[in-house]
Amino acid sequence: MRHVLELAPWGSEVRYLVGGKATGLGTMLGLGLNVPAGFVVTTEAFRASVSLDLRRDITEMLAHARSPEQVREASARIRQQFGPDLIGPELRAEIVHAYGKLGDDSVPVAIRSSATAEDLAEASFAGQQDTYLWVRDAPMVLKAITECWGSLFTAQAIEYRRRMKLDTGDLAMAVVVQAMVPAEAAGVMMTLDPASGNRSWACVESAFGLGEGVVKGDVPSDSFRVPADGSGAVVAEVRTKTHAYRFDESTGSVRRLPVDSEQQTQPSITEAEVAQIAAIGRRLEAALGGPQDVEWALTGSPGSARELFLLQTRAETVWSRRPQTPEPGSAISAGPHVDPDEVTLLHGHSARDGLWTVTNMAESIPGVSTPMTWSIWLPAAEFVNRNHYRFIGALSRMEAALPHRTQDWIVGVFYGQFALRVDLLADWADRVPGMSGQDLINQFFTSLPGSIGTGSSRKRRLRTLLRTPGVYLLVPRRMRANRAAVETFWHTAVDELADADPVETRRILDEAVKRFTHSLALQVNLTQGAFLRTMKLLRGVAADSGVSPNDIIGGSGGHEESALVEDMWRCSRRQLDVQEFLARHGYHGWREGELSHRSWREDPSMVLRQIEAYRSRPDSDDPRASARHRVAQNRSLRRRLLAALPGRQRPYARAVLALALYYAPMRGVSKVAFLQALDVVRTAVRRMGEHLAAQGDIADREDVFFLTLDEVRNLHVPHGRAVVEERKQLRRRYETVEIPDAWQGVPEPRPVDPGKMIAAVQGTPASPGIVEGPARVVLDPNEAHVEQGEILFARDTDPAWASLMFLAAALVADIGGVMSHTAVVARELGIPCVVNAKVATRHIRTGDRVRIDGAAGTVEVLERAPAHQ
Repeated sequence: MRHVLELAPWGSEVRYLVGGKATGLGTMLGLGLNVPAGFVVTTEAFRASVSLDLRRDITEMLAHARSPEQVREASARIRQQFGPDLIGPELRAEIVHAYGKLGDDSVPVAIRSSATAEDLAEASFAGQQDTYLWVRDAPMVLKAITECWGSLFTAQAIEYRRRMKLDTGDLAMAVVVQAMVPAEAAGVMMTLDPASGNRSWACVESAFGLGEGVVKGDVPSDSFRVPADGSGAVVAEVRTKTHAYRFDESTGSVRRLPVDSEQQTQPSITEAEVAQIAAIGRRLEAALGGPQDVEWALTGSPGSARELFLLQTRAETVWSRRPQTPEPGSAISAGPHVDPDEVTLLHGHSARDGLWTVTNMAESIPGVSTPMTWSIWLPAAEFVNRNHYRFIGALSRMEAALPHRTQDWIVGVFYGQFALRVDLLADWADRVPGMSGQDLINQFFTSLPGSIGTGSSRKRRLRTLLRTPGVYLLVPRRMRANRAAVETFWHTAVDELADADPVETRRILDEAVKRFTHSLALQVNLTQGAFLRTMKLLRGVAADSGVSPNDIIGGSGGHEESALVEDMWRCSRRQLDVQEFLARHGYHGWREGELSHRSWREDPSMVLRQIEAYRSRPDSDDPRASARHRVAQNRSLRRRLLAALPGRQRPYARAVLALALYYAPMRGVSKVAFLQALDVVRTAVRRMGEHLAAQGDIADREDVFFLTLDEVRNLHVPHGRAVVEERKQLRRRYETVEIPDAWQGVPEPRPVDPGKMIAAVQGTPASPGIVEGPARVVLDPNEAHVEQGEILFARDTDPAWASLMFLAAALVADIGGVMSHTAVVARELGIPCVVNAKVATRHIRTGDRVRIDGAAGTVEVLERAPAHQ
């Protein structure tokens, strides 16, 4: 394990490694905030440097220190043990290398503690461990790091840990080293009133020079109060500031120095700067789920355009632990109105330019997500997209790294709905030989406004060409191995979670998130790699043959969804036990990408209803027989395609067909793996909800889905009930609006309103065939019942719908493209299908008689049901 890490946008999953302060810095980087460059000497470096003998000596000295005097004596003896000699040669080299990357050999840095028990939501170690400012040259940096380690054992820190009853069994400290900010003004901001706890106000304290005096309280500072929602005037109290902390060149140290007399009564910051700092506080509070205590600094002279740096954020630990009802008329309680410029946990962190679409993402996570779902899917999706294009050589290491600013991410969230930035993705695809951004768009997306200027790019072309074989050869093997490993993990972990304690639950949760991300990465490696390229080749081969490439892929057999339908049929014929069915397919469920929904394993009621529906069907409807028929038809299509080609082209066409038939079923392999891992995540989160409800942090187990992954990993969520209620109201508010399928810049939210009923809908052709029959509109398959001959209408579908789709005569979905799950399963089942119908479920009601043309993509209302005429 590396002992030195560059500061990066991480969350509390690495708190054990980088400590509390660095975790907060990572959160701010993830929000795109301006944080000074730096690195972390991790807790593992501390453990590797502090020998077992020294640990035993420390434990023994602390055990005998009872009185305040004995604690002070023990502290002094312990701290004497922490000198530069503790750092071994390898760690020394890592630190010196990281320091050198910050600038020249004498670049000044700030060195601060980042202990594992520091800056928790229920306890603040502010000021109890040492900080070293303006440290220059490598030997002094090494010395300051070890002294910082030693400050873990100051007398006040020892007493504070005892008073707060914090576990010290595995105490360790990380150390943050950052480029020094030569501040002209600095201070602290709290997102509530520290005197009263009133969340209607944010408070900013500011002084000239460095912020050390504001934190210590030994220099006069200006005080500003600003309405928390950003409205209204700033209330300022400008004091006479006689002294400020600045770097003194004559002594080479930071000192408390006099302020020029003409400057003493001037405000240290402007009202515009106060508003800027307060706005950042609102973003941090929304992202972290509670009031924050933030340190900041401004460079540049007063009157000029100054640069704002964020130095630290930590949970406010006094008032935030006390319940508070949201203010009447606040943004959360103000009803359905939404503001495109607002910043909340589920909106406002993404780029406000570029071309965005929800089409592809909405197939996996439709609708307004819960905060827990957001906190797991968003970073995973960002990582796997960048990881794929790094894997195939299209992105450099720097481009593939997770950007510090979320505004630079390719995945975003708007009013609680996930979106993908298509123009950036298309630019990456243009760098890949045999691919283009337009190919990617045609394959996976629909309803894009206008066109994207894509074309072949020579950037990194040679590297991507050399890595092409790996895309075809390595990924399938890795997918199969991962599929088997995750299957075992799913069965084992679900059993273990039944009675897991909080620490064990967290361990399983972390492992499940890791496996989910890895499985999702393999899925993207396949779909945007070998499968996308192969489909382009197949379209070229089939161009003049009159055979649809989608029909060849759809009827080829061997798909995971087909196995699901066939197993349900076996259950209906009592050839397979329901428990065995759930052991194979129980990770599925309605909108299974949304973690708050239940899987079939947790609630099998839909499975039991569908088995009964299958039981009423005649034996002649056996899906296994239908599958054999479709495979035979597929062979005939392939022969027809080959016969239409000149003889010299047929060997190449056979090779392309073989590739297509090999890779098409592989998409289901990795999808099963990430869904099984996600089901473990769901189960672990619910188990964590049981623990949090038992200790009173939340009212009900299901409320845990309105927290984030980082929050539940702390095993304690102070003020959790109020946080949950606020976020429930926020989600309900976002559910009252809809956004377009795609947009340029920022989507315009509209109230959900069906408007005037229309009698015809144009979608995208997905599976051929013409069917007339009564409509069955299903918004929740858990409540669904489909009669023979009915045409199924859905907003979106996922693999859990496959068993329901088997009962339908045709399928129409508002969301999806020709390679979406909806379209693939429809072709595999041999039923007509229209996708990307956008508003079909809004304008067609159950009982309306409709005609579906899957080849033309049309939906026509022939006759309205009596209640809707």
